[in-house]
Amino acid sequence: MPQIYNAFPTTIFVEKISDHEKYKKRFYELYPKYDYEENDISNTVSEGQVDPLIHLEPTLDPLFQEIVDNVKVYVHDVLRFKNIFNFVITKTWLSRMRDDKYIPFHIHSTSHISFVYYLNTPKNSHKLSFQNPHCTNSLFATSTSDKGRYEGNMVEEYNDLNSSTFFLHPQEGFILLFPSGLPHGTETVSQDFNGERLAIVGDLTLILKKEYLHYTNGYVDQKYWRKYE
Repeated sequence: MPQIYNAFPTTIFVEKISDHEKYKKRFYELYPKYDYEENDISNTVSEGQVDPLIHLEPTLDPLFQEIVDNVKVYVHDVLRFKNIFNFVITKTWLSRMRDDKYIPFHIHSTSHISFVYYLNTPKNSHKLSFQNPHCTNSLFATSTSDKGRYEGNMVEEYNDLNSSTFFLHPQEGFILLFPSGLPHGTETVSQDFNGERLAIVGDLTLILKKEYLHYTNGYVDQKYWRKYE
């Protein structure tokens, strides 16, 4: 029998948020402050129109504390990193869908971990898709790119080993965590979509604790920086 090793997985963390209805109610009280005009430049996200500072709202502090608690589980218990970091939420904004538009694949280049917290998910809400930019199992650059849409596909059966994309359907009240450098976007599930799919999206940076400043990798706390203008 051959030995098979599936190396270098990518791990996405999903967990239910406690007291979701309470947090949802609190956010909708703040919604007018973070609402935005939908246009060709910024249709699907508030980033670029409204300051990305939802995490500074005092009434939502318990929510963001719970999010950070889940990030700690993800980093320490799942990915098995040492307990040497402080966790800093650097940006938070809205992701919103009201029609069949979608968010193209992109990364968050200025952080380590990103999250999506689903506040409202009507039926047929857009799925969250992830892309593996280094899908070496595809063998040919385009062998897994067409998802069975025409007869020329090379792959007989798509699975986790040969597919270059992966998706999850959003669940209201749940949070998803993933590495910020992982390409991700949204895809329309059905033209029969009504209502508003709404989520809070955010970025976190891992900062070395004071007693671990001797590590050659990692960010030191901003209080040690010297800023020049």
